[in-house]
Amino acid sequence: MAKEGSRVKIKLVSVEGPHKGKSVYVSTKNRINTKERLEMKKYCKWTKQHVLHRESK
Repeated sequence: MAKEGSRVKIKLVSVEGPHKGKSVYVSTKNRINTKERLEMKKYCKWTKQHVLHRESK
């Protein structure tokens, strides 16, 4: 049984470049401290540069 708490798993999906939606990262966040969607610059292996990734639903 999964433990319940304030940390949840999220998907970070790329929103820039020709390969939007293909580059996906999985991370966790504390939903009590961070209510808005997370945005980070992560590496995209297709464009070989850091692009903006946003939390998806």
